[in-house]
Amino acid sequence: MADELFDGAAVAVGVQSAFGTPNASVPALTTPLTLADGCVLGDAESGDAASGIALPSIVGIHRAVAVVAGSFTESADAFQKAEVNGLSISWVMQGNGQTTTNPVATGEAEISTTIPGLDAILQSAGLEEANGTDPVVEYTPRASTIYTTWKLFHGDLAFVFSDCIVESLTLAFTPAQSVIVTANIAVGTFDTSTTVDGFTFPTIDYEEMASLTGPVVEGVAFTAFNQVRGFENLTITIANAVEKFGDSNVDVSGERQSQTSRIISVSGTLYSATADSDAEFANLINASAPTHDLSFQVGTAAGNAEVCNAFKIEVNNLQAKDIKYNRIGTAMAVELNDSKATATSAGAEFKLTLN
Repeated sequence: MADELFDGAAVAVGVQSAFGTPNASVPALTTPLTLADGCVLGDAESGDAASGIALPSIVGIHRAVAVVAGSFTESADAFQKAEVNGLSISWVMQGNGQTTTNPVATGEAEISTTIPGLDAILQSAGLEEANGTDPVVEYTPRASTIYTTWKLFHGDLAFVFSDCIVESLTLAFTPAQSVIVTANIAVGTFDTSTTVDGFTFPTIDYEEMASLTGPVVEGVAFTAFNQVRGFENLTITIANAVEKFGDSNVDVSGERQSQTSRIISVSGTLYSATADSDAEFANLINASAPTHDLSFQVGTAAGNAEVCNAFKIEVNNLQAKDIKYNRIGTAMAVELNDSKATATSAGAEFKLTLN
């Protein structure tokens, strides 16, 4: 018997209108595919099979059946459902690769049309897109939950998962390197009655995601706790608390997946500024609401007739929760082990600007 060849791993993602209503176009996807179909190109140094995708474990949930009478021989358990754990995708953060018009038009940096799969992931992570001024597009925290449908191809197998939420989105910044984003997916519904075998692994034209190199972390004008200084490493995490509840009226799974909260946090090692080396400590013990922000620009914002391939991060009213002073070479540094973004109005604690 010949071995089945492993042709690769790939995903396509689409936004759902509501829980329990899968995106109808995603399950029907077949070869060939493009970015318009919701495909996302992963980082080859992450995940499995050099794909950027961490292939999930599929776990059978069973009910034990009594052993064979008069023995210790196990009976086959009764199958109830299958759960999907550990699905994630990592990619290199970049712009949409589009060349701006002259004069620059509002919203030309948006990815909702050029890379809709990536936009779907950001939406499901809890971010909402809005056009700024030329050519800016801004993502800020949203108050609602966006569910997504995923189609996972590997080899000649294809699995469709619906009612998915991005449980956590991490943006990892390392000086002199590309920015790597990782989305960990909480799968809501997996219909095991659908066919999973006998698919042709798709050819995919990744277009801008393949031809455009993401900007490197250098010259970013990093400001934290109202001081301009550098960092050795930095991670921003959007963590969505996701819970499952039994619901008799939900098809396939009998469960409802729901988001209950969101925390945006920052961790990393920052160089201490001479002017105010105890800034993080003062912030940590301050009894008043925090007013210190964090911001930096990766890449150069596009002007007339330039490619959109840059982005700005803003984390507002950052509250330090866990710090440690240390050193980097001969310089003093502070390890920001935990902190969180805060705001007094909804959605004002964080902004990702594509420019």
